[in-house]
Amino acid sequence: MVEDEYLIALELDAELRTAGYRVVGPVADIEGALQLLKVDRPDAAILDVNLAGQWITPVAETLRAMAVPFILASGYVAADLQAHPALRDAVNVGKSWRREYLLKTLRSALGET
Repeated sequence: MVEDEYLIALELDAELRTAGYRVVGPVADIEGALQLLKVDRPDAAILDVNLAGQWITPVAETLRAMAVPFILASGYVAADLQAHPALRDAVNVGKSWRREYLLKTLRSALGET
């Protein structure tokens, strides 16, 4: 999980653990996320799009190269994401996601039913 807002990261972490997922992270910056991917290959990832002014694109590109599915948890709208090819077809659950939608989207990314 890559999220730079501490309270959102805590809430997301709790939701995922409660649902039975093992959470790697959270990390709050691009470099931390890329370092983590060098030592641990996640089954899927949840990414914030903008980390302190930096777009998550390098992490998304790395995840794609590793064939790791990811979803976005961002306040950006689809038109903003279209400018970044690595993010274009990623599902964005938004910043004020509903638990059911988040988990359904994650299960879909993982190929679970």
